[in-house]
Amino acid sequence: MRTGRTPAAWVAHAVGLCGAAVLLWAFSVPGVAVFSTLVGLAMLGVAALLWAVAAQLSHSAGRTWPLWLPIAPALAIVTLALLTTRAPLHARWEFSQDAFDRVVAELPKSSADTSFEPVKVPERIGGYRIISANLVPGGVILYGSNGAFFNDAGFAYLPDGPNPSLDHGGFESPVFRPLGDGWYRWTASW
Repeated sequence: MRTGRTPAAWVAHAVGLCGAAVLLWAFSVPGVAVFSTLVGLAMLGVAALLWAVAAQLSHSAGRTWPLWLPIAPALAIVTLALLTTRAPLHARWEFSQDAFDRVVAELPKSSADTSFEPVKVPERIGGYRIISANLVPGGVILYGSNGAFFNDAGFAYLPDGPNPSLDHGGFESPVFRPLGDGWYRWTASW
């Protein structure tokens, strides 16, 4: 009795692995990379369909439990666990935080009177593309290139925590989630 993979199983696992990688990358930003998320989900859907076809073909050939059968469900469980713990974001942030710290150290200091004053920052900081930055009371807000669907998203350095004055007409309902060391990821309506 053969236990080798069928060609459909090889393709299913390759497509599934690529789809999982795209999805993990889409969730490594402070918001969500919507287009990448949709591409990753579509790839995972195709992989699931191919896996089901391969499983049926294998069963029809008399192989009731091929060795490759649990690979796709295990990949799905690992991917889901990584997404729910926001591991992609935290891993990418760990890689990038030193670069963000260096950029913020070179910026002018903000004061309580500072009111969303634009400052120049590099277009790429660590593993992230930054489209703009503003000094704000108590720190700096950096806008990432990937928002959260119809919202803006980015990073904020606020060593004393988010200030209520950050919620104003051009930056509505900001939600700050701590990353440590005075850093936050944020999303907000525009």
